Parts: sequence; structure tokens; C-alpha cells
Amino acid sequence: MRRASDFLDIVDATFTQAGKSRALFNTFEDEVIDGRFVQLHGNKLVNFGSCGYVGLEVDPRVKEGIIDATRRYGGQFPSSRAYIQAPLYSEIEELLERIFGAPTLLTASTSLGHLTAIPVFIREDDAVILDQQVHHTVQVATDHVRVQGTHVEMIRHNRMDLLEERILALRGKYKNIWYLADGVYSMFGDLAPLDVLEDLLNRYPQFHLYIDDAHGVSCFGKHGRGYVLDRLPIRERMIVAISLCKGFGGSGGGLVFPDQEMKRRARVCGGPMTFSGPIQPPMLGAILASARIHLTDEINDRQRDLREKMELCNRLLREYNLPVVDPSIAPIRYIGMGLPRIAFNMINRLMEEGFYANTGLFPAVPMKRGGVRFTLTHYQTQQDIEDFIKALAKHFPAVLEEEESSLDEIKMSFRRALPQAFLESAAPVKKSPAPSGGLLLQHATTIQALEKEEWDRLLGGKGTFTWEGLRFLEDTFRENQEPENNWNFHYFIVRDPEGCPLLATFFTDALWKDDMISPESTSYLVEQKRLLDPYFLTSRTFSMGSLLTEGNHLYLDRKGDWRQSLTLLLKAVESERERCGASNVILRDLSSDDPEMDDFLLSQGFVKLPMPDSLVIDIDWQDEEEYLKKLAKDYRRYQRREVMPFRDAFETEVFRTGERIPSEADLERFYGLYSNVKSRGLLINTFTLPQKMFSNALNYPGWEMTFLHLKPEFGGPTDGSPVGASLAFCGEGHFVPLVIGLDYQYVQSHHSYRCFLDQARRRAEALDKKKILFGFGATLEKKRFGAKAHTPCLYAQAVDGYNTDILAQLMADSAKS
Repeated sequence: MRRASDFLDIVDATFTQAGKSRALFNTFEDEVIDGRFVQLHGNKLVNFGSCGYVGLEVDPRVKEGIIDATRRYGGQFPSSRAYIQAPLYSEIEELLERIFGAPTLLTASTSLGHLTAIPVFIREDDAVILDQQVHHTVQVATDHVRVQGTHVEMIRHNRMDLLEERILALRGKYKNIWYLADGVYSMFGDLAPLDVLEDLLNRYPQFHLYIDDAHGVSCFGKHGRGYVLDRLPIRERMIVAISLCKGFGGSGGGLVFPDQEMKRRARVCGGPMTFSGPIQPPMLGAILASARIHLTDEINDRQRDLREKMELCNRLLREYNLPVVDPSIAPIRYIGMGLPRIAFNMINRLMEEGFYANTGLFPAVPMKRGGVRFTLTHYQTQQDIEDFIKALAKHFPAVLEEEESSLDEIKMSFRRALPQAFLESAAPVKKSPAPSGGLLLQHATTIQALEKEEWDRLLGGKGTFTWEGLRFLEDTFRENQEPENNWNFHYFIVRDPEGCPLLATFFTDALWKDDMISPESTSYLVEQKRLLDPYFLTSRTFSMGSLLTEGNHLYLDRKGDWRQSLTLLLKAVESERERCGASNVILRDLSSDDPEMDDFLLSQGFVKLPMPDSLVIDIDWQDEEEYLKKLAKDYRRYQRREVMPFRDAFETEVFRTGERIPSEADLERFYGLYSNVKSRGLLINTFTLPQKMFSNALNYPGWEMTFLHLKPEFGGPTDGSPVGASLAFCGEGHFVPLVIGLDYQYVQSHHSYRCFLDQARRRAEALDKKKILFGFGATLEKKRFGAKAHTPCLYAQAVDGYNTDILAQLMADSAKS
């Protein structure tokens, strides 16, 4: 992503689609809520979407507590706690210390608790390690310490081996090392490995633990103190954040500390404790009433009831062999479905059966790991649970068939997250053949298997990827020493029953830098890490086009059922992606203004991202005078003052296929000039091209190499060495300056880059081309020559979001610096 707002655009599109599918943004229609049912769209539904696990949110005693506090103190007490607080605060915190077994500070919410504790206790000489799936609000709070200089990094979810590796690597550089995690993870309901964390606390004196147990409170432990504190009592170097909503049935949150001094410091120094509003009296009354219930044996009965329901649920899930992700002792379950639209289908079917459940979707889970998230609560009956699981089992195969998915696709999407017993025992879901309407898919792994005339007619006029151009790329990007310079090519053509092409494109399977289109400041940080690890943040990527081609790589006949053609293509692409082990699928250089394509690809689990501007000159003039007239006034003046006066200082030397061939020394000079540009260019951050590409190019038709010489009398090299070079492709009607090289000693003093652009324009005119495809970068300079900017887009689908999450952390670091 080039901008933080790109992520928001993806969330907007995803959530908007979910809202249209009734998976998000619902409003219940009940006059009175009883905890068991919720009314939506005119239907009474058993609620499997509530986090009120032990059922205190509608308990009469909690309601009476709200009424009593309101009568005594009003609807709100509008003052910062730093000045004055309601007396209920002190009484509540005394009770909370009995419940949690340690000093507890009441906060207006769990999120504000994170913003209170993390900036106060994590210092600039500390290091922070985030679990990949730690709650988003913890990550937001961590940004507050990042800006003060604290080192922040992320590890894969629950990978304690990696955590210990990082402790060992960081302990000599930083005073304290903090691990930030959840106790019960909110989407899949899986648990933090507390036994390992306790061992790390015992063995490493610098290791500190900050853990959010919002979903564990009330469900586990003495007095409902939570999953974490039940199994890992509070101790030095440990802070636990809690929620008093969810299972507790009240409002706000809290922080549990090992001593009173830490509580005092958080109370005094925590920003939200001074600058945010307090919990208002009615909800203080709810917390007080719930705390009193927690200190009775009744909470044990409610926990026992919840355990029995979880045991029943687990038994039924095993019996019906449903793909439950990470089954645990927590009251959260997640049924893997795959793409978001498949989860939406199941959610709507469940509503028709009389049940409400949540949808798991991006960004809470990777795009292809959508599912049905449901919770178990005090108010559901055992019969409710049986009926709900039966409804899931009834509709599961029907949904997969209707959405043209399969159990194998779910297994591929979730992999190790599914229980081994399920992976080994699950019977395949019957899958009807996808309706193709008689369409045929042709797949080849070399361009030579395809008809040259047909390929060039469909795609040959759009860039360097003519039939011959692709033959050159195939020859160049194979049998190289560097893994990044070995590409596998895949060609796809979808034909109608008569054999006419409806779709044509090509993909490459290659190693990419994950920061390829990230901000340059982010790529700079990544490249610093690559000095030690050259393949840091790189992924096998199955991409439309290649890293050396630009333009619309997709021929698609939009007159017929183009969605069916694309569906056939995407099925084949996913199969090849799985076979080669690629982490990402990229569809690139497509129009950014195509709502129909947006809707279709979003439904297929892709996210849309803008690419850098691509610059194109349409040659629609007859001579230099007419060319200048077509330029804007400022650009015309620029040509006359900054470009034309320098023409006499330069001369060009052109090498073409079948004509003059450059010597080995020429090729070495070209590669040196190219390397100068590559070392400075992070706008599109790719691997360095192999040297053999430059010697190979002129063995194929359409390529030419140009050296730009600055004459010695104008200050150029006395030995005649070139100060610039380019490798260009001459298509049927277009000219593509693909690779350039520069001696930067002459860029400022003699405007050599501008002269290169001028030479490229005039060369295209001389060859009678109608377009110049200038590609990415140097937007302003190219516009001064009459180029128009087009902003293409790409659609991406990641199997695993870990590298994206790491990249987001580095983007935050680069913004800080």
C-alpha cells in the first residue's frame, strides 16, 4: 500500500459489501431484550452473536444497580476524574481488587485502558513485540510509544519459539522487552500459551507481559477473574487489561497491576485518566451490582453452565464434522467458510432458520478466511445449541455447492488452523461441476505453444508482451543463479464453444519484494534490513503480467458473460498458485474506474489498491511546431528553455536487432548506468535485473539500445563514455522506453535525463509510432513532454497476511522518522 488511506478504502469496500449482505450494520427491533432472542428484519432469532457469556447484562440486579445509581448521582457526572470522581469508583475498585486478586484501576473502556498503561510503562529504551493477532486497540496504543522512539516489531501468532528468539536478540540492546498479546483471542477463540509465557517470565528478567483478557473475564477463574489470572497470577513485570462489558455485564474496563505504586502512576500519568470522560453513574451502578454477584458462588454456577454448553457444542461439531477453527475452552467458535460471500450466504441461511451469528471477515481475518463466528452464552438452551449446529451442518454443503466452493478449498485457506482430526476424517462435500456454459480454458507454460498471430492481435498492441517479447522474457528469466530472476510463465485463454477467444492473459510465478509499491520511506527501512537478510519481506507471487511488463495484460470480451470467463480463469489461477506455493495472487494494471469489475473481484476475495501513475504520450502531431502548440503554455516554455538548447550538446548511438550489436564493454557500461538508477529508485521497488537481459535483448525483434553521449566540447567524458542509456521496445504502433541508465554527474549540470526524454519522443516520431508508453515515475518531468497520467489499479489476494502486517509496522516506523 502506498498510503494509510488505501487500507481504509479496502475496509470501506469490504464492510459496505457486508452491509448489503446483512452481515454487518444491523439494528435489532426488539422493544425489550431478554438475552436469548434478538429480532432482525422482522424475524425472532436465537442470539449466537452476543459476548454476554455469563448473562449478567440483562440481570435484574444489574438493572436495579443502574436505576439506583441514576437516582443518586444522575445520568452523568461531567467532570474529569483528575478533578473529582463519583464515590462509586472507590467502592468498585475495592471489590475489583478482591475479584482479580491485585490492585485494579477502573478505566472508561478497555481501549482507553491500553492508552493509559502502554505509554506510561513502556519507555523509549524498551522494545515491544506484538503478537500478530493482538487486538487492534492494543496496536493503536502501541503507536503512542513508537513515536517516542520505542522499538516495535511483530511476530507470528502464538509462536513462542520466535518470541524467545527475539528476546535473545533484543535483550542486549534494550532495557525491557514487552510482549503484547490477548488471553482469549476474539475472532477464533484460541488462547495464549500461558505456561510458556510463565516460563519466559521466570527465565528472562527483562521480559515483561502485557495481556488483554477482555474475553476471558467472568468465564474463568475464582470470582470470574479471567483466563489469564486464573492460570497465571499477577506478578512483577506483568499487566493485565480487562473488560467490564462482555461477560461482566457492566461497562468500561480496567488494568490489573502487581502493586499499588503502578496503579498510582497509571492513575496520575495516564492520559485518558485526565483528558477523557469518566464512566457515568448509571454504568458505575451496573459494575457495582455485577461485582457483588461475582463475589458470590453464583458465578461458579454460571461458569459451570457455560462449560456444559461448550462441551455439548464441541461434541456436536465433531459429530457433524464441521471445520471449526482452533477449538478451545473459550465460549467463541469459528466455522471456516473461505471467501466473504460464502460466509454471507451461510449467515443469511442461518437467519432464515431462526439464528443470528457473526461474520468473520477482513481485516479481522485474512480475506480468504471468512467464516461464521458464534458465541455461547448463559441464556441459550442446550436445545438452541443442538438446533443451531444442526442448521450449520444442514446448510454447509449446500452453501459450498451454491458458491462453487469445496471442502478442499476451505482446507487450503485455513490449513494448520483446522484440527488434524478434521483434516484427516472429513468426507468430501459433493461439488457439482461449475457451470461453464461450454467455455474452454487453454493453459500453456510457454508462449511458443500459442499461435503468434492470435496472441498479438489480442494483446500485442498493449506493451512489451507481444509473442516475441514474451519469448525474450522466457529466455531471459530462467536458469539464473538468483532465485528472484527465475520466473515461471503461465498463459491462459478462455474460448467459447466455437473456439473464439473471450479472455486472454498471462501470469508469472516469481519472487517479489512485498514492499514493491509501498512508500519510498518504507522501502528504505526494508532495504536496510535486507543488507543482512536479502530476502526479508519477499514472497512468491502469482501475478498477472510480469515485473518487467506494464500495461493492461488482460484481453476480456465484455459483450458476453465475462464474469463466467473470469471465474474460469480465477479457478485455474488458484490451482496454479496452490501448486507453486505462492503467497499472493495479483491482478494488475487494470482500470481504476470499473465498478462492475470492482464488485466482481471483491466478491472473489480480492482487495483493490492504486498503482503509481503511468505516463503515456499520444503522438497526434505532424511536426515539431504542432507538437509545441499542443503543450500547455508553461510546458512549451519549459521545452524552449530547458530542453531544446541542450540538444546540440548530445548525440545518440543506436543498436538494433539485426543491425549494430554492442560490444561486451558497451554492455558493461550500460549495466553500470542502469545500476546507478536502480540504486536510487524505490518508487517501484523490485529486484535488480540480471545482466544477461541486456545482452539477450538484441537477439529478439523489436528491441533497440540507445547510448546518450555528451560531447567533450560541452563538458562530456573525454573518452566518449555514454552519460545515459536506454533499452526500448518498438511495437506495432507504440514505443516503450523500458530501462534507462544515467551517470548522475551530468543530470543536474547538463539536463541529461530531460535530453533522454526528448530523444525518446523524437525517436518514436522517427519510427512513426502513435504512442509512447513512458511507464511509472518522474511524473512531472514526463508531463512537461506532453505525457498524460493514468492511474491503474491492482487487485490483490493474500493467503497469509503476516508480511502485510509487518510491512504496516514498518510503514508506521517510517512515518515516525
